[in-house]
Amino acid sequence: MGLIEEIKTGIACSPGSTPDSVIGRTACVASHPGKMAIFPLVAWFEKRYRGKYKFAHAVFAMDLLLIGIAIGLAVAAAVLWLWKPAPLSDKIYVEASVAPREVVSGASSTVVVRYTNGTGLPLSNVSMALGFPDHFLLQELAGEDGQLAHPDDRVIDIGTLEPGQSGTLKIRGVMFGDVGGTQTFSGIMTFTYQDDKQHSITDKKISFHTFSPVRSTLALELTLPDKLIAGQTIKGSIAYRNTGEIDFPQISIEPEWPDGFTLLSSDVALKKGAWTLPAIVAGEEGVLAFEGRLSDADGDVPFIFHPSFTFGEDLYRQETLTHTAQIAPLPVLVSHSVSADTLRPGGTATFTVEYKNIGELTVRDASVGVYSDSPFFQKREYAVDATAHPELKEIEPGESGTVTINIPLRSAIQQSETSVYENIQVVTHGFATFIMPENDSAVTSRGKDIATTLVTPLVLDSFGRYAAPTGDQLGRGPLPPLVGEETKYWVFWNVRGTTNPITNVHIEGTLGSGVHFTGKQTVSQNGGVSFDAATNTISWFAARIDPTLSPSAQIIGVAFELGITPSASQVGTTPPLLNNVRITGTDATTGAFVSASGSAVSTNLPLDAMAAGLGVVEE
Repeated sequence: MGLIEEIKTGIACSPGSTPDSVIGRTACVASHPGKMAIFPLVAWFEKRYRGKYKFAHAVFAMDLLLIGIAIGLAVAAAVLWLWKPAPLSDKIYVEASVAPREVVSGASSTVVVRYTNGTGLPLSNVSMALGFPDHFLLQELAGEDGQLAHPDDRVIDIGTLEPGQSGTLKIRGVMFGDVGGTQTFSGIMTFTYQDDKQHSITDKKISFHTFSPVRSTLALELTLPDKLIAGQTIKGSIAYRNTGEIDFPQISIEPEWPDGFTLLSSDVALKKGAWTLPAIVAGEEGVLAFEGRLSDADGDVPFIFHPSFTFGEDLYRQETLTHTAQIAPLPVLVSHSVSADTLRPGGTATFTVEYKNIGELTVRDASVGVYSDSPFFQKREYAVDATAHPELKEIEPGESGTVTINIPLRSAIQQSETSVYENIQVVTHGFATFIMPENDSAVTSRGKDIATTLVTPLVLDSFGRYAAPTGDQLGRGPLPPLVGEETKYWVFWNVRGTTNPITNVHIEGTLGSGVHFTGKQTVSQNGGVSFDAATNTISWFAARIDPTLSPSAQIIGVAFELGITPSASQVGTTPPLLNNVRITGTDATTGAFVSASGSAVSTNLPLDAMAAGLGVVEE
C-alpha cells in the first residue's frame, strides 16, 4: 500500500479498528482524536456487556453515568478541601522577643510580645491571657496603656483592634530554668468580629514563644591545695555566689568526683548524691568545705560540680563547674607479700612490706603497715613506725627497706560476718604514711591488693549430755553418780566453721578412769567411732568433709555413749569422762595441716537441765 493509501485508511478509521501501519495510526489520531479516546470504552463494552445483557447498551450507559457521578463528587470534595478558607486567627500575627538578647537564668529579663490585626476586620473585646514557664518570677506585666487589667489571672484587656493595627505587651520577670534548656511562654488572644451576615463571632489566637537561658547568675568557684599528690587526703571548698540582683531560692550542688576519690566529710551531708544549700540573697555568697582522699592514680583529673536551682522536687541545672587538677605521683612505692601457710585462723600471719622512695625529696616520720577489711583481722590495719624501726624516721631519695609485721587472726567468725562461705580470700594491701617536706602534710601511699586463700578455720565442739535440749532423757543411771553404780552419758562432737574441704580427718579423745565405751553411737557421715583398748582412746575418721560455715551446709556430727562406775576414791569429785579431745586433718585447698582442740567432758554438765548440779560422786 502506498503512502497516499495509508493516509486515506487512517482518516477513515472507526472505533474498534486500528490501521496496521504507523502512518495510518498517526493519521487516525490526528483526524479523529475523539474517536481514539473512546476506543477503550468500545473495547470494554464488547468484552463485558455485548451478548451478556438483554439491554446491553442501556446497562452500559447507566454504569457510565454512575461512574461519572462518583468521579464528579470526588473532584468536588478535593476542590473544596484545597480551597478551604484559612481560619481568621491565622491572620492575627503574634511575635515575641527578649531584652537583653541573652536570657540569664536567675536574672531579670523582659519579653516583648507584639501583635498585629491582619484580618482586614475590626476586632473588639480583645484580651490576651498569658502563660509562663514553671517557677517564673513575674515582676511586671503591662499592655499598651501600661496597666495590668487582671493581675491575678494574668490577663490584659486590649480593647479594640482596627484592621492593620498593632500593639505590644511587656512581661518582665526572672526565669529559673536549665541553662541551655527551654522556657516557654504562651498567649491566648480572644476577640469578637462580625461576619458577612453581621453575626457576632468570638474566636481565639493561640501562640507559643520559647527562649533558652545561656548562662546563670549562680557562680561556683573551687579551691584546692596548690599541689596534689596521689593518695593524699585533701581539704577543698566551693564558693557559691549570687551575682545577680534577685534573691535565689534553695540551691543544690551535685559533685562528680574523679575516679577513685573518696569523700570523707563535708559541711553539709550529701543526700541523694547532692548537697542542698539554703537560699542566698542578691550579691552574697556562701562556702561549702569538704575533705576527701585522692586515688593512687596521678595525672590530670577532673572535679565537676553541677549546681541547680531547687523548687521542691524540680531542679534546674545551671552552669557546670569543671576544674582539672594535676595529681603528682606518690614519692614512696609500697608492695607486700604474706606467708600463705601462716594465714590461718587463730594463728599469727606474717607479712613483709617493702618500701622505696622514688621521689626527689626526703620524707620523714613514716609508718609502714598492712590493711585488710577481712573479718578475720582483729582490726583493719597494723603498722610500725620509727619507734620500732628508726630507719623510718627519714627515707631519703632512692632509699628502700623491708618491714616484717606479724598479725594475729581470729580463730573463727560468725556466719553473719561474711557472705562468702567457701574458699575465702583475704584481700590485703601494704601502705606507708609519711610527712611531705614541702607542706608538712601527711600522705599515704598504698600498694596493690593481693588476695590470699585463707587456711580453713576449724572448730570442734565437744560436750556431754544426760538429757537432750528438748528434755528427752538420753543417759541412764543415778544422778548424781553413785559409787559402784554405772551412770551412762552421751558425748557429742560437732565440726563447724570450716571454709575449705578437709581430708584425712581424725578426731580422738582419751577415756577417763573408770569410763568405758558402751558401743552405742550415731554419726552424720562415714563409719562409726572406734575404741582402742590399748591406748584407752575413742576416735572417728573421715577421708573428707565438706565446708561447714555456710548456713545450708550439712552438720558434721558424731555422738556416742560412755558409761562410768565411780570408785570410792572419786567421792566428792566430778570425774572426767573424756580428755585430750583433738581434731586433725589437711586443708584440701591450701594443703596446710590443720588441727583444733575440743573441750574435755566430765560428769559436771551445767547446761543440761536434767543433770545440772548433779555431777559430784556420792557414796
